[in-house]
Amino acid sequence: MDNFQEAISIAEQAVSATPEDNPDRAGWLNNLAVALSCRYIRTGNMNDLQAAISKAKLAVSTTPEDHPDQARRLSNLAMMLSCRYKRMENMDDLQAAISKAELAVSATPEDHPDRAGFLNNLAIMLSDRYNRTENIDDLQAAISKTEQAVSATPQDHPDRAKLLSNLAKRLSYRYNRTKNFDDLQAAISIAELPTSEDHPDRAGWLTNLVTMLSHRYHRTGNINDLQATISNAELAVSATPEDHPDRAGRLSNLAIMLSYRYKGTGNSDDLQAAISKAELAVSTSPKDHPDRAGFLNNLEKTISDRYDRTGNMDDLQVAISKAELAVSATPENNPNRAGHLNNLALMLSERYKRTGNIDDLQAAISIMELVVSATPENNPDRLQFLNNLANNLSDRYIRTGNMDDLQAAISKAELVVSATPEDHLNRAGRLNNLAENLSRRYHRTGNMDDLQAAISKTEQAVSATPQDHPDRAKLLSNLAENLSDRYNRTGNMDDLQAAISKVELAVSATPQDHPDRAVQLNNHANRLSERYNRTGNMDDLQAAISKAELAVSATPEDHPDRAGFLVNLAKELSDRYKRTGNMDDLQAAISKTKLAVSATPEDHTNRVVTLNNLANNLSDRYNRTGNMDDLQEAISIAELTVSATPDDHPDQARFLYTLATGLFDRYKRTKNIDDLQTALKSYISSFQLPSGLPLIRLRCARTALCILVSMEKWGQASSLAQAAIKLLPFVCDRFLSREDQQYAISQTSGLASDACSLSIKIGHVHQGLQQLEFGRGIILGYLVDSRSDLTKLQNDHPRLAKEYDALRFKACTDIKEKEPVIRAQLLRERGEAAAQFEVFLNCIRRESGYERFLLEPTVDELQQSAGEGPIVIVNATDIGCDAIIVSTSKVQAIALPEMKSSQAPPFFQQKLGRYRAIGHQLWRNLERDIECDTERADFEQMSWLWFCCVKPILKELNDIQESDSHEPSRVWWIGTGIASSFPFHAAGQYNKELESYQNSENTLSQIIPSYTPTIKALSYARSCSSATIHRNETSIILVTMPTTPGHRSLPGVDHERLVIQQMTKDFCRIKVLESPTVEHVLENITGFDIAHFACHGSVDAEDPSNSHLVLQKSGPSGPVVDELTVAQISERNTKGQTWIAYLSACSTAGVETKLLADECLHLASGFQVAGFAHVIGSLWRANDDICVLLAKSFYRSLAKFGTKRSNRAVAEALRNAILEIRSDSQDPELWAPFIHSGA
Repeated sequence: MDNFQEAISIAEQAVSATPEDNPDRAGWLNNLAVALSCRYIRTGNMNDLQAAISKAKLAVSTTPEDHPDQARRLSNLAMMLSCRYKRMENMDDLQAAISKAELAVSATPEDHPDRAGFLNNLAIMLSDRYNRTENIDDLQAAISKTEQAVSATPQDHPDRAKLLSNLAKRLSYRYNRTKNFDDLQAAISIAELPTSEDHPDRAGWLTNLVTMLSHRYHRTGNINDLQATISNAELAVSATPEDHPDRAGRLSNLAIMLSYRYKGTGNSDDLQAAISKAELAVSTSPKDHPDRAGFLNNLEKTISDRYDRTGNMDDLQVAISKAELAVSATPENNPNRAGHLNNLALMLSERYKRTGNIDDLQAAISIMELVVSATPENNPDRLQFLNNLANNLSDRYIRTGNMDDLQAAISKAELVVSATPEDHLNRAGRLNNLAENLSRRYHRTGNMDDLQAAISKTEQAVSATPQDHPDRAKLLSNLAENLSDRYNRTGNMDDLQAAISKVELAVSATPQDHPDRAVQLNNHANRLSERYNRTGNMDDLQAAISKAELAVSATPEDHPDRAGFLVNLAKELSDRYKRTGNMDDLQAAISKTKLAVSATPEDHTNRVVTLNNLANNLSDRYNRTGNMDDLQEAISIAELTVSATPDDHPDQARFLYTLATGLFDRYKRTKNIDDLQTALKSYISSFQLPSGLPLIRLRCARTALCILVSMEKWGQASSLAQAAIKLLPFVCDRFLSREDQQYAISQTSGLASDACSLSIKIGHVHQGLQQLEFGRGIILGYLVDSRSDLTKLQNDHPRLAKEYDALRFKACTDIKEKEPVIRAQLLRERGEAAAQFEVFLNCIRRESGYERFLLEPTVDELQQSAGEGPIVIVNATDIGCDAIIVSTSKVQAIALPEMKSSQAPPFFQQKLGRYRAIGHQLWRNLERDIECDTERADFEQMSWLWFCCVKPILKELNDIQESDSHEPSRVWWIGTGIASSFPFHAAGQYNKELESYQNSENTLSQIIPSYTPTIKALSYARSCSSATIHRNETSIILVTMPTTPGHRSLPGVDHERLVIQQMTKDFCRIKVLESPTVEHVLENITGFDIAHFACHGSVDAEDPSNSHLVLQKSGPSGPVVDELTVAQISERNTKGQTWIAYLSACSTAGVETKLLADECLHLASGFQVAGFAHVIGSLWRANDDICVLLAKSFYRSLAKFGTKRSNRAVAEALRNAILEIRSDSQDPELWAPFIHSGA
């Protein structure tokens, strides 16, 4: 400093001693300005810089334009103005600096030795303007000027190395803008050019090389570049004398590089070394050093990294302290102050996330709002500050649930994205932040537009990120999360598969030693677990466990994420135990969950969830071993979770369910009535929580019903069942995928039947009827609705349809993954949505034509459906066996006590004992049905069914019917509960001696029987019948498969085709499709009155929507099977264009999936939904020869009606055909499979 003072003093004396008109005065002024400028650079004292600029301006103004020193003095003035711009960020200074620098260059001959220096100075200022405005033209011009400076400098000139270094820096800037890898490679090549080891600028050039190698490392992830970066940074430090003013800066740079290596490898030695170097940089820099704030800022970053690693709050506190020092050490007019404030806000935000202290978050937001408002709109850093402010506002939304914060966050994020050039380095990250906020709004409102936009923005972020970019893995993982959300909303398996694909890419793009790899592995495990839960594929579960184990093993024991990874691993091990029964898995699950509990702070929001998982695991072990200690501990833990959780918390219903189940288990063991009462109270409390997931609530209701029934508390049980029935639309929503609907229904099977039995118990027959109609055939009902109500509403009133969808989403969305406060807010909204649901539906029902929109059918409406004959519903549960008879005159119930008597067949008694496992087919065998394997129908069973069920019903019907007609009446049958697949039409008194049915003591002799899944389906079938076009000539499309790839041939098929042609030649036009493809059939089926299929049929026991008729198509080596599935046919809409579907195949009207029996999802119902008013199907095996005889008799009988079409004609024709076969072959196994379903 003494040298500076002496130089300034001499220069001031020279100026004051020189007259104003002396030609040397300008030179002395210039020297004084340079000396003052040097002192400013050392001290940062603005008075020196202001005085330097003032003197330099005088020097320029008093120097003639043609003076040989004018260019030098212009260049000096330009550099001083540039310094002031860097301090004050006043664009006028930068513009003036560039103007003066351009004058200096233009005033200098091309062969002048100073021209290269002036060009370099101009390039520096153009580069500064580019950094401010991001105008690529300035950067291009800066590179051009630097290239000119280099070319104008001889190879052996001492300044050439400096100019080359500057050129390398600017090429590096252009790389940052354009991502053109060639620029970065060129910059590094130039920077790596050898220089003398004793050159005084060597350390600075090494520092520049460090920056470029760092860029290449971040681009490629090549660890060699990072190692070279650190090596060169160490060389730069060692080449810098300890008392050199730049040493602290180079130490700080080395600290940052070591921090990068830590982030890449997770090696804590690097992190400690980074902190040590950063601390040394701060301690060796004078408190008045202009860069000290930057060194403090870097120290804060490294300490923050250690906090991220260890979760040690001391580190976070120190980091905040250093950030505060960095701010206080930065003058308010310093352009770096905004950046330091930004970092302080980030640290305060981090402390908020750890402690939940809202004051920290509010302070962070206040700071960021100040930073944004103080940063000029044309400052490129403003967008990043806005981005960070948006993130903080989003955090506050998560804490408070205030939608204004989320809207503001999205608004700012959208502004940031729209103002970020397409080729900007940070665009991908900003797109990702916007996507995250849009995803949050989707989770809040259920607006699919937000989710679609979130997916679109994340896809853009991924596509804008080079394949080798280290951030690409994180973006892919986020995209996978969004796709998973869409899968969970729509049930579209393509989304789940895509999510798995993206997360697999994320894992493969993350180096083995990268600290984020554990997160990606955990996400991968979660996606695979989701697919296992959907498909039951053990390979997915095994892979999920493997990935979860890797995530845990790759995570340090003191890492804050480790507990979450342990919880996920434990859950997957528990799933495997439930699948395989391997006790090692259950023991491991308990061990991992206990570790997770001990690693989770007591005030952490995830602790109660982890404890609940532990309680469930201990309960599982008790159920396996009977060890009461496990059960006692499980109950204690469950009591703790319940007491620690508010009633309006969305997880409380689940916690109460865990507690109730433990108490119920203990009651079953000890018979302590207090446990039973408390368990019942907990189940009912859980059911009554509007915050709970509907499926959890229904599970609680089902168990509570069991307890109430055992206590014979019929009234309370009936009320509970009625309330539970109303939840079914929230569990199985019409907007779910078919697979998800089937899964949901399988969780609630039998509820409607139970509710009906309870209603009849207390004399509420009408209510019981409505419960069956509302709670059964839900999926089928949605399919029917999709052809009418909702589709029509979307067309007539799209706004109402969209609002209904959003309200429905709020009322039943799963919010378990949300932060506690926001989950509570969403819970309140769910309750409000449930309360508003009926109100909103009333708005729709005020529209003309929508008065009955989505309402349960009234009893009057149900009775109207009995206009062509009574409807009989046989409901059999362990609560009671009853029949409900629906006629136009009344609805009545008759008890069927003999069905539950001790004389009931063993098969029925067994089914009664486990009545919730309904739908198991009893009367099927293996011939045309490739996959069924159930009990045969026999005379004893049919006789029992007649005496205990059908005969008393028909007697009651005879008493209430007033018709004088001698024609048999039509009766529609619906079996529910255990009776869901009973062949009521085959019941009758069998005479063993005569081996025949006795006189008229059988169903077929007294009535014309038909079946319908529900009364709603019957009404739809009649609407299809009414809409059918009546043609002068009946047409038949005949689909035949005499041979089938991989299956036995059906010789009767050709015979069946011939007899149909013979029976219908006088009144039908026939088109035969032999061995067609599914596509060919679907293309041709519309427009034919009758579609007759003679082929194999197959029931899918796991997914009834995949039950199918077996056709064929061409394969690489010849014909292969082609499947016409229930799902495919039910997607068609042939209403008004078709009449009868005749399915001469096995099990086309049977359901193998016991938990979906009440849904009646089979081929016959699929054709009915498609628009066929009548379907002929089979309950079980169809004998090949009988199929021929039945078809012949059916079409002969149908021909008697000619072109006159009536609903009765079809049902009567089938009855006549079955009676004809029965007269020759009494065995019900042969003739009883065939039924008529529909109008």
